[in-house]
Amino acid sequence: METAINPGVLRRIRRALLFTTTTCLFLNSLPALAEQVETKLPNGVIATANFHSGVNSVPAVITLHGFLQTQHSPPMSSLASNLSSRGYTVLSPTMSLNINHRSQSMACEAVHTHTMESEVDELSYWVSWLNTKGYKNIVLVGFSSTGNIAALLLGARNTQSSVKHIILTSLNPVFLDTAERQQMRASLNSKQNKTAKRLERVSLGYCKKNYTTTANNYLSYASYDNNKVLELVRDNPVPTEIILGTADTIMPDNWIAKITGINTQNHVTLIKNATHFFDDTHEFDLAEAVENTLKNISINHL
Repeated sequence: METAINPGVLRRIRRALLFTTTTCLFLNSLPALAEQVETKLPNGVIATANFHSGVNSVPAVITLHGFLQTQHSPPMSSLASNLSSRGYTVLSPTMSLNINHRSQSMACEAVHTHTMESEVDELSYWVSWLNTKGYKNIVLVGFSSTGNIAALLLGARNTQSSVKHIILTSLNPVFLDTAERQQMRASLNSKQNKTAKRLERVSLGYCKKNYTTTANNYLSYASYDNNKVLELVRDNPVPTEIILGTADTIMPDNWIAKITGINTQNHVTLIKNATHFFDDTHEFDLAEAVENTLKNISINHL
Protein backbone atom coordinates (compact mmCIF):
# COMPACT_ATOMS: atom_id res chain seq x y z
CA MET A 1 0.00 0.00 0.00
CA GLU A 2 1.40 3.43 -0.96
CA THR A 3 1.40 6.23 1.59
CA ALA A 4 0.57 9.73 0.40
CA ILE A 5 2.87 12.52 1.53
CA ASN A 6 1.40 15.87 2.46
CA PRO A 7 2.45 18.37 -0.28
CA GLY A 8 3.50 20.97 2.31
CA VAL A 9 5.75 18.46 4.07
CA LEU A 10 7.22 17.39 0.74
CA ARG A 11 8.04 20.98 -0.18
CA ARG A 12 9.85 21.52 3.13
CA ILE A 13 11.84 18.30 2.66
CA ARG A 14 12.87 19.37 -0.83
CA ARG A 15 13.88 22.81 0.44
CA ALA A 16 15.98 21.28 3.21
CA LEU A 17 17.69 18.92 0.73
CA LEU A 18 18.36 21.78 -1.68
CA PHE A 19 19.78 23.92 1.11
CA THR A 20 22.03 21.08 2.26
CA THR A 21 23.19 20.24 -1.28
CA THR A 22 24.00 23.85 -2.10
CA THR A 23 25.83 24.22 1.20
CA CYS A 24 28.16 21.35 0.30
CA LEU A 25 29.32 23.27 -2.77
CA PHE A 26 30.69 26.03 -0.54
CA LEU A 27 32.70 23.89 1.85
CA ASN A 28 35.89 23.70 -0.20
CA SER A 29 36.05 27.49 -0.57
CA LEU A 30 35.72 28.43 3.10
CA PRO A 31 38.86 30.16 4.42
CA ALA A 32 38.79 28.96 8.02
CA LEU A 33 37.08 26.73 10.54
CA ALA A 34 35.15 27.98 13.52
CA GLU A 35 37.10 28.81 16.65
CA GLN A 36 36.20 29.62 20.23
CA VAL A 37 37.47 33.05 21.20
CA GLU A 38 37.56 34.86 24.53
CA THR A 39 38.11 38.46 25.48
CA LYS A 40 38.22 40.64 28.57
CA LEU A 41 35.36 43.11 28.61
CA PRO A 42 35.86 46.67 29.90
CA ASN A 43 34.30 45.59 33.23
CA GLY A 44 36.94 42.85 33.63
CA VAL A 45 34.66 39.89 32.89
CA ILE A 46 35.96 37.24 30.47
CA ALA A 47 33.42 36.69 27.68
CA THR A 48 33.45 33.99 25.00
CA ALA A 49 32.15 33.58 21.48
CA ASN A 50 32.22 31.19 18.56
CA PHE A 51 33.83 32.82 15.52
CA HIS A 52 33.81 31.59 11.94
CA SER A 53 35.75 33.62 9.38
CA GLY A 54 34.04 33.58 5.99
CA VAL A 55 34.38 35.31 2.64
CA ASN A 56 34.71 39.10 2.30
CA SER A 57 32.06 39.55 -0.39
CA VAL A 58 29.13 39.17 2.05
CA PRO A 59 28.27 40.87 5.37
CA ALA A 60 29.50 39.54 8.69
CA VAL A 61 26.77 38.36 11.05
CA ILE A 62 26.45 38.52 14.84
CA THR A 63 23.82 36.17 16.28
CA LEU A 64 22.26 36.76 19.69
CA HIS A 65 20.89 33.81 21.67
CA GLY A 66 17.72 33.86 23.77
CA PHE A 67 17.13 35.14 27.30
CA LEU A 68 19.62 33.62 29.80
CA GLN A 69 20.77 31.07 27.19
CA THR A 70 24.13 30.54 25.41
CA GLN A 71 25.60 30.46 21.92
CA HIS A 72 24.73 26.74 21.77
CA SER A 73 20.98 27.32 22.16
CA PRO A 74 18.52 26.94 19.27
CA PRO A 75 17.47 28.39 16.96
CA MET A 76 20.49 30.74 16.76
CA SER A 77 22.97 27.87 17.04
CA SER A 78 21.56 26.13 13.95
CA LEU A 79 21.22 29.44 12.11
CA ALA A 80 24.87 30.26 12.81
CA SER A 81 25.89 26.82 11.55
CA ASN A 82 23.81 27.17 8.38
CA LEU A 83 25.15 30.65 7.59
CA SER A 84 28.80 29.79 8.27
CA SER A 85 28.50 26.75 6.00
CA ARG A 86 27.35 29.13 3.26
CA GLY A 87 30.54 31.22 3.58
CA TYR A 88 29.36 33.97 5.94
CA THR A 89 31.54 35.30 8.74
CA VAL A 90 29.54 34.55 11.89
CA LEU A 91 30.24 35.66 15.46
CA SER A 92 28.06 33.99 18.11
CA PRO A 93 28.82 35.39 21.56
CA THR A 94 27.52 34.00 24.82
CA MET A 95 26.40 37.09 26.69
CA SER A 96 28.41 36.98 29.90
CA LEU A 97 25.66 38.20 32.27
CA ASN A 98 28.62 39.31 34.43
CA ILE A 99 29.95 35.74 34.78
CA ASN A 100 33.47 34.76 33.69
CA HIS A 101 33.60 32.16 30.90
CA ARG A 102 29.84 31.57 31.12
CA SER A 103 29.04 28.38 29.19
CA GLN A 104 25.70 27.23 30.62
CA SER A 105 22.18 28.63 30.73
CA MET A 106 21.70 30.78 33.79
CA ALA A 107 19.12 29.57 36.32
CA CYS A 108 16.27 31.86 37.28
CA GLU A 109 17.12 31.36 40.96
CA ALA A 110 20.71 32.56 40.51
CA VAL A 111 21.54 36.10 41.59
CA HIS A 112 21.37 38.23 38.44
CA THR A 113 23.66 41.26 38.51
CA HIS A 114 23.39 42.06 34.79
CA THR A 115 21.16 44.73 33.27
CA MET A 116 19.77 45.58 29.86
CA GLU A 117 22.34 48.38 29.67
CA SER A 118 25.25 46.05 30.44
CA GLU A 119 24.11 43.68 27.69
CA VAL A 120 23.85 46.54 25.18
CA ASP A 121 27.39 47.62 26.09
CA GLU A 122 28.61 44.04 25.70
CA LEU A 123 27.07 43.70 22.25
CA SER A 124 28.65 47.01 21.31
CA TYR A 125 32.00 45.60 22.40
CA TRP A 126 31.59 42.57 20.10
CA VAL A 127 30.72 44.86 17.18
CA SER A 128 33.94 46.78 17.86
CA TRP A 129 35.80 43.45 18.14
CA LEU A 130 34.70 42.56 14.61
CA ASN A 131 35.67 46.05 13.45
CA THR A 132 39.24 45.48 14.67
CA LYS A 133 39.30 42.31 12.56
CA GLY A 134 38.52 44.40 9.48
CA TYR A 135 34.77 43.76 9.25
CA LYS A 136 32.95 47.00 8.48
CA ASN A 137 29.66 45.57 7.15
CA ILE A 138 27.81 43.84 9.97
CA VAL A 139 24.29 42.49 10.40
CA LEU A 140 22.85 41.86 13.87
CA VAL A 141 20.46 38.92 14.24
CA GLY A 142 18.53 38.92 17.52
CA PHE A 143 16.21 36.21 18.80
CA SER A 144 13.08 36.70 20.87
CA SER A 145 13.48 39.36 23.58
CA THR A 146 17.23 39.74 22.89
CA GLY A 147 16.16 41.53 19.75
CA ASN A 148 15.54 44.45 22.10
CA ILE A 149 19.25 44.52 22.92
CA ALA A 150 20.18 44.68 19.26
CA ALA A 151 17.65 47.46 18.63
CA LEU A 152 18.85 49.43 21.65
CA LEU A 153 22.43 49.27 20.41
CA LEU A 154 21.43 51.29 17.40
CA GLY A 155 19.95 54.14 19.44
CA ALA A 156 21.54 57.58 19.29
CA ARG A 157 23.90 56.91 22.21
CA ASN A 158 25.29 53.67 20.82
CA THR A 159 25.05 54.03 17.04
CA GLN A 160 27.57 51.81 15.27
CA SER A 161 28.16 52.88 11.66
CA SER A 162 29.39 49.41 10.68
CA VAL A 163 26.00 47.86 11.50
CA LYS A 164 24.16 47.96 8.18
CA HIS A 165 21.07 45.92 8.97
CA ILE A 166 19.21 44.30 11.85
CA ILE A 167 17.19 41.08 11.69
CA LEU A 168 14.84 40.34 14.58
CA THR A 169 13.56 36.76 14.75
CA SER A 170 10.59 35.79 16.94
CA LEU A 171 10.71 39.33 18.29
CA ASN A 172 8.64 39.78 21.42
CA PRO A 173 8.77 41.72 24.69
CA VAL A 174 10.16 39.92 27.73
CA PHE A 175 7.26 38.65 29.86
CA LEU A 176 6.63 40.73 32.97
CA ASP A 177 3.99 41.30 35.62
CA THR A 178 2.92 44.94 35.22
CA ALA A 179 1.56 45.14 38.76
CA GLU A 180 4.87 43.85 40.08
CA ARG A 181 6.74 46.41 37.99
CA GLN A 182 4.59 49.21 39.38
CA GLN A 183 5.25 47.97 42.92
CA MET A 184 9.01 47.93 42.30
CA ARG A 185 8.98 51.46 40.95
CA ALA A 186 6.95 52.73 43.88
CA SER A 187 9.22 50.96 46.35
CA LEU A 188 12.33 52.55 44.85
CA ASN A 189 10.78 56.00 44.87
CA SER A 190 9.77 55.78 48.54
CA LYS A 191 12.71 53.85 50.04
CA GLN A 192 15.59 54.38 47.62
CA ASN A 193 18.48 53.67 49.98
CA LYS A 194 17.07 50.50 51.59
CA THR A 195 15.50 48.99 48.48
CA ALA A 196 18.13 49.61 45.83
CA LYS A 197 20.46 46.76 46.87
CA ARG A 198 17.90 44.33 48.31
CA LEU A 199 17.44 41.09 46.38
CA GLU A 200 13.92 40.45 45.13
CA ARG A 201 12.28 37.39 43.57
CA VAL A 202 10.27 38.54 40.58
CA SER A 203 8.77 37.32 37.31
CA LEU A 204 10.75 38.02 34.15
CA GLY A 205 10.70 36.11 30.88
CA TYR A 206 10.06 32.44 31.58
CA CYS A 207 11.11 32.89 35.23
CA LYS A 208 7.98 33.00 37.38
CA LYS A 209 8.42 34.59 40.81
CA ASN A 210 11.96 33.22 41.05
CA TYR A 211 14.15 35.62 39.07
CA THR A 212 16.52 36.91 41.74
CA THR A 213 17.89 40.42 41.37
CA THR A 214 17.64 43.99 42.67
CA ALA A 215 14.78 46.31 41.79
CA ASN A 216 17.01 48.49 39.61
CA ASN A 217 18.36 45.53 37.66
CA TYR A 218 14.86 44.14 37.19
CA LEU A 219 13.48 47.47 35.97
CA SER A 220 16.24 47.78 33.38
CA TYR A 221 14.53 44.88 31.56
CA ALA A 222 10.95 45.37 32.73
CA SER A 223 10.82 48.86 31.21
CA TYR A 224 10.65 47.23 27.76
CA ASP A 225 7.01 46.23 27.60
CA ASN A 226 4.93 45.81 24.43
CA ASN A 227 4.68 49.53 23.67
CA LYS A 228 8.35 50.19 24.35
CA VAL A 229 9.45 47.37 22.04
CA LEU A 230 7.20 48.66 19.26
CA GLU A 231 8.75 52.09 19.80
CA LEU A 232 12.25 50.61 19.50
CA VAL A 233 11.39 48.99 16.20
CA ARG A 234 9.67 52.10 14.87
CA ASP A 235 12.61 54.39 15.73
CA ASN A 236 15.39 52.03 14.68
CA PRO A 237 17.70 54.06 12.40
CA VAL A 238 18.85 51.17 10.17
CA PRO A 239 16.87 48.85 7.86
CA THR A 240 15.12 46.14 9.84
CA GLU A 241 13.81 42.72 8.92
CA ILE A 242 11.42 41.00 11.33
CA ILE A 243 10.87 37.26 10.94
CA LEU A 244 7.95 35.66 12.80
CA GLY A 245 6.42 32.19 12.84
CA THR A 246 2.66 32.05 12.44
CA ALA A 247 2.45 29.23 15.04
CA ASP A 248 4.42 31.16 17.67
CA THR A 249 2.35 30.88 20.87
CA ILE A 250 4.72 33.03 22.94
CA MET A 251 3.89 36.26 21.12
CA PRO A 252 1.44 38.68 22.79
CA ASP A 253 -2.10 38.93 21.45
CA ASN A 254 -2.36 40.61 18.02
CA TRP A 255 1.44 40.98 17.95
CA ILE A 256 1.84 40.26 14.24
CA ALA A 257 -0.72 42.92 13.35
CA LYS A 258 1.00 45.45 15.63
CA ILE A 259 4.45 44.69 14.20
CA THR A 260 3.32 44.91 10.58
CA GLY A 261 1.44 48.12 11.28
CA ILE A 262 4.36 50.11 12.74
CA ASN A 263 5.62 51.70 9.53
CA THR A 264 6.65 50.89 5.98
CA GLN A 265 10.43 51.08 6.44
CA ASN A 266 10.60 47.70 8.22
CA HIS A 267 9.99 44.45 6.36
CA VAL A 268 8.12 41.58 8.03
CA THR A 269 8.46 37.96 6.90
CA LEU A 270 5.98 35.37 8.17
CA ILE A 271 6.97 31.70 8.11
CA LYS A 272 3.83 29.61 7.96
CA ASN A 273 3.33 27.12 10.82
CA ALA A 274 6.73 27.92 12.35
CA THR A 275 6.92 27.99 16.15
CA HIS A 276 8.85 30.43 18.33
CA PHE A 277 12.01 28.29 18.00
CA PHE A 278 11.58 27.39 14.30
CA ASP A 279 11.58 23.67 15.08
CA ASP A 280 12.19 20.82 12.63
CA THR A 281 12.55 21.81 8.97
CA HIS A 282 11.50 25.39 9.77
CA GLU A 283 15.13 26.02 10.75
CA PHE A 284 15.86 25.90 7.02
CA ASP A 285 13.01 28.32 6.32
CA LEU A 286 14.57 30.67 8.87
CA ALA A 287 18.04 30.33 7.33
CA GLU A 288 16.60 30.95 3.87
CA ALA A 289 14.73 34.07 5.03
CA VAL A 290 17.84 35.46 6.75
CA GLU A 291 20.07 34.75 3.76
CA ASN A 292 17.59 36.41 1.40
CA THR A 293 18.03 39.58 3.44
CA LEU A 294 21.81 39.26 3.58
CA LYS A 295 22.04 38.88 -0.21
CA ASN A 296 20.35 42.26 -0.69
CA ILE A 297 22.76 44.22 1.52
CA SER A 298 25.33 46.34 -0.29
CA ILE A 299 28.93 45.81 0.80
CA ASN A 300 31.21 48.77 1.38
CA HIS A 301 34.81 47.76 0.79
CA LEU A 302 36.30 51.10 1.72
